[in-house]
Amino acid sequence: MKNLKNFIVGLVGLLSIVSLALATVSRAQSQPNDSCRNIDGNISGQLIGPTALCGGQLTSIGTFTDRDGNALGTFLACATSIQQSGDGALKFRLAHTYTTISGDTFSTTDNLVAPPIDPPLYGVNNRADITGGTGAFQDAFGFIRDHGTVDLATGVV
Repeated sequence: MKNLKNFIVGLVGLLSIVSLALATVSRAQSQPNDSCRNIDGNISGQLIGPTALCGGQLTSIGTFTDRDGNALGTFLACATSIQQSGDGALKFRLAHTYTTISGDTFSTTDNLVAPPIDPPLYGVNNRADITGGTGAFQDAFGFIRDHGTVDLATGVV
């Protein structure tokens, strides 16, 4: 009987700790991080084909700007996989490295869906998860959503 009582006391204690931990995580997730903010701007690029920069994979290079068109830096995107779905949409997995004018970087992994508009023109719907950074972006996290077009004949993104 004593062992059962000790087990129940221990179980109640463990459940109390788990409840406290879950409440703390829930509270932390519901409170916005003061360092997070929405941003917007433009990404313009050019598909340049398979290159050594991306280990022989499809490569895109380009620039990114703020909403007013001020240059912020450049990017390199490497395709890590490409698939075509039954409806003609292309699905790309990409790894981006963005470099700001000041030399700080942040990286993303992207899941891009390119539905056909009028092939070779495709739409771009992308969610890029920020995976890290250097300098001002050392602890960067979050995601970027971008939408646009890619012309597979000219390579303009």
